[in-house]
Amino acid sequence: MSLFQTLEDKAKQKRRRIGISILRWNDPIRASLEKAKAIADIIVYGDPKYGFNGVTNDNQEEVGRQMVRDYKAGKLDQFVRGQVDDFGTVDEFKKQFGVPDDLRRFGPALMRDAFDREFWMILVSNPEGQTLEQKVRYADGVLAWLKEMFPSFVPKVAVMATCRPGSVGRDPVMTQSYEQAESLVSHLSGEGIESKNVHIEIENAITWSNFIIPANGTIGNQIFRALCYLGRGKILVCPTILPGYGIYEDDSRNEEDWYPHIAAAAAYVKK
Repeated sequence: MSLFQTLEDKAKQKRRRIGISILRWNDPIRASLEKAKAIADIIVYGDPKYGFNGVTNDNQEEVGRQMVRDYKAGKLDQFVRGQVDDFGTVDEFKKQFGVPDDLRRFGPALMRDAFDREFWMILVSNPEGQTLEQKVRYADGVLAWLKEMFPSFVPKVAVMATCRPGSVGRDPVMTQSYEQAESLVSHLSGEGIESKNVHIEIENAITWSNFIIPANGTIGNQIFRALCYLGRGKILVCPTILPGYGIYEDDSRNEEDWYPHIAAAAAYVKK
């Protein structure tokens, strides 16, 4: 069973009330939300129509914040960020749930490529993973969450760098990237996790790994976008995890298939 199927099965165990912000509709978006009606009660924030229940709000800055407040008040079981601003949503979540301002979130993505291979990828947002310390914290935090969410998941981690081994020493920035990848592999191996420095060869890594760590968040974001918008891949799951405080389902605003995100949000709800 795929990881997404595991989440989908959890989502189908009980109907949940899931919020999502939709400001711009098209036929694929409408079709994906119609499909999601089979597993959850959908509440559309922003521009509800086509028979969907929802909350009308033409203030785009306020839409996501209102959705978070309704979640905190118990009007929603979970929510998907949808088409509103990322930072406004996470800021409101931190405010509502008393999360320290300096606590950095984890935002892994479960991806599916054009060959239907599923894998987790971290460091998919530009500011993330710019230092070895950040990479270690992020990898440890996400792997701990996966162990809790998917007890049978056995990670096989591909750590990337910006150069091949033969280019080490030619450029200080690339050399540092390679050395950080080696250090991260050493750390993960010490934790008993199968891992390997695959340097730039993501095409070979995907044949055996199920968890990819790009060289940094800038590169990770570009891989993420290239897969989804140019390479016929798909974002299946994209949680925002604030350790010790909560979780909600994130996304990329330009997506058109919201069904997987609705399913994921429903699966996060505790029994």
